[in-house]
Amino acid sequence: MQEDFDDNCEELIILRWFRDKYVFKEDITHCYKAAPLIVEKIDDSKDNKQIYNYIYETIVKECVIAIKEGDYDFAYTRYKNSVLALENEFIKQNTNNRLTEFIRKRSF
Repeated sequence: MQEDFDDNCEELIILRWFRDKYVFKEDITHCYKAAPLIVEKIDDSKDNKQIYNYIYETIVKECVIAIKEGDYDFAYTRYKNSVLALENEFIKQNTNNRLTEFIRKRSF
């Protein structure tokens, strides 16, 4: 989707602000470890465009709308649950179980 969004698009600006102001550092660290593995698996999928469109429509877009409306709890929960679901779907066998359990046990 890089051809549709540049590094300073509205979505990325909003999500970066939210990450820096609201997301726990442990969750950020976990996401930065998991994201490259998830992206690699999605890129290797024959239906990767559909997967990325789904992620944009059901995660990115929903989180951006919630953040703009000030519903940070929804955005954070959606983000957290989505990372865990994507890990489960694409890198379950490679996920560091201690990090995953740590994230799951956090209450929001």
